[in-house]
Order: sequence, then structure tokens, then C-alpha cells
Amino acid sequence: MKILSTSRNKIILLLLISILIFAGWKSGIEVVYARALVATTNVCLKMAKKDTHLAFEKTATYYEFKIDTQSDGRNFSYPLETGSWMQPFVIVLSWQIFLFFVLKRRLAFRSLGVNVGIFLLLQTIFMIFMTGYFSSTTQLVFCYILFDIFSVVAVILVIKDYLLYPVFTKKVVSCRL
Repeated sequence: MKILSTSRNKIILLLLISILIFAGWKSGIEVVYARALVATTNVCLKMAKKDTHLAFEKTATYYEFKIDTQSDGRNFSYPLETGSWMQPFVIVLSWQIFLFFVLKRRLAFRSLGVNVGIFLLLQTIFMIFMTGYFSSTTQLVFCYILFDIFSVVAVILVIKDYLLYPVFTKKVVSCRL
């Protein structure tokens, strides 16, 4: 594609995609991703804990996760705001859409599956740890560790892809798979 032959044009395209994805995130993609995260987490929870359930609800002003669980025969219910720990998915999604413009479809789909899978897995693990927030000190520690690493993970996934497919180089790179 002639228009994407320069790094400047690719960077502009990546920025435009990022702005559009972030606007979409604020307009409803966040809700779709949160529901997918809840569904994935609930499937995992049903295998391990029968008395724990996760829901995604809208309060008067914002969305939140609601965790219902039992510990020592007592029922607990507590909220978790969506907030900044979910937003790094915007970075991953923007990068993945950008790759469809600069790579062959097969490579872009492979990267999409790996990166979104890793990110969803880590966030599902985080949500599982959040269900034991009040009942286990170990899970509490892992929650604090995982809470702020999602931005770092998103950047690492982008760097990994860039090392595999150097899309901003002037020389055309062909990858054989």
C-alpha cells in the first residue's frame, strides 16, 4: 500500500486508530469487554468455587463489577470499579487493528489471538484474585501486584510484536510462517 510506505504515515494511522478506539471505549466498547471478562471469569469460578459469582452492573453514574462470595459461612458482596486497570486494553486493541493495515492478515490474526488471549487471561486471573480479596491474604497481595501492571503488559505486548514484525522500518520485512 503506497500510502503506508512511510513511518510517518504509519504513526499517524496508529494515532488515529488509537483516538477512535478510545472514543469507542468511552462509548460502549468498555461495556462489551467488561461483559466478556465477567463471562470468562464466571466460567473459571464455576469450576473452582460454587458460591462465588461476578456481575457487571451500572450504578447511577458509572459501571462497576459486583462480586458475591461466601467465606466462613458468611455472604460477602462488594463492588470493584472498572477504572484504569481495564483501559490498557485500548492500547492492545489499537495496536492489533493497526497491524491489520501493515501486515498480512494471517500474521495479524495470529498476533490478535495471542495478545488478546494473554491480556484476557491476566485480567481474568486478576478478577479471580479479587473474589478472594477479603478471605485470603495471599490473594489480596496478588490483587495489589496485578492492579497496576496492565499498562506495562500492554506495552510489552506491543514491543513483542514490534520485535517480531518491525513495521516502522523502511526496509520491507517478509515473514515466513
